[in-house]
Amino acid sequence: MGQGNALVSHIFSQKKCELKLTRYVVIDEVSFRDVEGNGFVALLHKLHPRFRIPDRKKISGLVYDLFLVEKAKIRSVIVEQRVSITTDTWTSIQNINYMVVTVHFLDGDWKPHKRIINFTKITSHNGEEIGKMVEVCLREWGIEKFFSIVVNNASSNNAAIDYLKRRMKSENSLLFEGKYLHMRCVCHILNLIVKDELKELDSSIKAIKNSIIFIYSSPSRLNKFREFAVLAKFSITSTISTDVKTRWNSTYKMLEVALKYRRVFERMFINYFHEEDENCKKRLGPPIADDWENAKAFVHFLQKFYDATLELSASKSPTSQLIYQSLIALQLEIERKRLDVSDPTLKKVAHAMKLKIDKYWANWDNMNPSIFIDNVLDPRNKFQMIKVSIKKFGGTATRIQEFVNKVKLELVNLWMDMQLECDDGGGGTSSAGGGLCDELFDDVDVRNEEEQLLEISNEVDKYLADEIEKRSNQYFNLLEWWKGNENRYPIISIIAKDIFAIPSSTVANEATFNLGKRVVDPFRSCLSPKMVEALVCTSDSLRAEDFSFWKDPTDDDIKLYKEIEEIKKSKSFFYLSLNVYNFC
Repeated sequence: MGQGNALVSHIFSQKKCELKLTRYVVIDEVSFRDVEGNGFVALLHKLHPRFRIPDRKKISGLVYDLFLVEKAKIRSVIVEQRVSITTDTWTSIQNINYMVVTVHFLDGDWKPHKRIINFTKITSHNGEEIGKMVEVCLREWGIEKFFSIVVNNASSNNAAIDYLKRRMKSENSLLFEGKYLHMRCVCHILNLIVKDELKELDSSIKAIKNSIIFIYSSPSRLNKFREFAVLAKFSITSTISTDVKTRWNSTYKMLEVALKYRRVFERMFINYFHEEDENCKKRLGPPIADDWENAKAFVHFLQKFYDATLELSASKSPTSQLIYQSLIALQLEIERKRLDVSDPTLKKVAHAMKLKIDKYWANWDNMNPSIFIDNVLDPRNKFQMIKVSIKKFGGTATRIQEFVNKVKLELVNLWMDMQLECDDGGGGTSSAGGGLCDELFDDVDVRNEEEQLLEISNEVDKYLADEIEKRSNQYFNLLEWWKGNENRYPIISIIAKDIFAIPSSTVANEATFNLGKRVVDPFRSCLSPKMVEALVCTSDSLRAEDFSFWKDPTDDDIKLYKEIEEIKKSKSFFYLSLNVYNFC
């Protein structure tokens, strides 16, 4: 018999089949009662008659057991890492609010990872209360070292960060007393800027949107639109979608497409806009020339914001090194159009956008220093990007050198801190000499500091002086470059690994354009908060790539977690979930 037809022995395992079924329920987000469906039961019985299909009550217990196993696996990895953290809020259909905490880090193979480690019900949006919940989460997971916490621009998050700074300073968990801790979600700020401008151009946007609604209000109008489109040399299948109110990228796409069909629209608007809408008000429209010009100008900027948001919200590659150059590119484009007298409409919109972007990023001295260090640690940039950008904004040679020196000092200070960590905290001088050797000890300390500064200069200056990588290399991979240069820059590579793990966004790219709330689906909403957390965290873990330095949790690890959960009476939620037995 050929190799392809070789017989393979198979030993049935009820436990393994239950695990596969549990993973299916979690990954595909099916309700627990689905395992009792007649068709599903018949299918599994046909596939393996010996498999005793667990009922929904047992499945809920198996889900939680799997949650504890995945939790132990993740903890065994991140407990020794310096991580960055993001927080966000979700809402169920019953208006129950949840806080999600996600850790971000690079593994031993320089692969980026993120894991949801907490999905907890919150009763208050008070900043200090949120800070306390994050603190509890960090302690539960044994996270003692973290670089940054990325949050959106809500005022409550400022208070939460202040609380965490106060609490963590005394435990030596923060770098430079929390200077790098607070990182604002760049994509959220871009959303706020776009949202404000959407309000200012609301009438123009609605006039165009109503024109699209007019076309789709009857099949005959749609056919007429397509006839006119063909005359204008568009396809007979031409279509335009209206936007989704809470997703500004859909507004951008709607306006972008509508502008292409401007001449087609203008032939069809005569009667529709003299009618009243369902509220007995005259519809906004038809779009006049100013509306189209406003839309054209706005789309010009929306495209820049759209591209930047997509780039900064990537989850499978580092994005922190892109923040500085993306902001500079946006500001330069806005400034160019603001000074362009040939297009008054574009100039007006650019002026409004500048006021909004300056609100958040005009003062570089108040920005998280990691934004600049990230950019410097891209070997295609080093300090060249910073020098060029300051010059483009009219900065003098003195200003350029001052800022370069400031950022370099931050990098050197980080180097010193990481060096001390690598030396197991750097130790301390003994006071056992009773004063006799104090002067000698002081001289030794000074000498050590001088030699350390020389060593710093060697590695930091060596990196900065080495040849800059060519940007034209389309195969360049930032993380692979640092992986290959760990031995050349041993301490700076540690900084790079920590700093490139900082995300630019608190949410994944599919949600970054959303101006509304993130909502827990109906199935999860009918479960207890503890079960919701188990499903969300486990689903996230099972869908993610494995760690390259991942260690299987020992039986003792899993036993410890189960004992902790028993003490906290977490498993009581299994029976709470039975209150909705007939629904879930």
